[in-house]
Amino acid sequence: MKNVNNSNWRLERAKKIVELIHTGIENEDGDIRKFNILDYYMIINISPKALYEGTVADLRAEYSESEVNKFRSFVLKSMSDNKLTVKAIMEVKHSVKVNDELREITDFEKKGVIGYLKSNKLPLTSDTYAIALKSYLDGELILENNLEKSKTLVK
Repeated sequence: MKNVNNSNWRLERAKKIVELIHTGIENEDGDIRKFNILDYYMIINISPKALYEGTVADLRAEYSESEVNKFRSFVLKSMSDNKLTVKAIMEVKHSVKVNDELREITDFEKKGVIGYLKSNKLPLTSDTYAIALKSYLDGELILENNLEKSKTLVK
């Protein structure tokens, strides 16, 4: 019985993900943004490949081939994402344009973003780091909440 409940739970999460890939995510301003890998991991904490492979037959029975293929594309993109190490992030000098000015990402910001990912049990990859960093730069992520966690991760 436990496997049936687990399968149903995974299928429900997969359906939600297919729908969000199709519709996008509404932000606080009412704008719609594209569903991303951080959104995925906030819904379910298993690899996109495992979820897709375990639910694709059921999804095909309920969704169009186009919608299922968008999920497949999302999965393939996630599989090609490079894993990062804390050391590699901390060693790289990275600058971003903020209000038409170029500025370097500080160690505090890097540690805060890494702490956010780790405290939410999110994988440390190029995409998850870049999306979390952008969320911080856009004012959607407060790093102070993650500083204590990041202190134990980065020495």
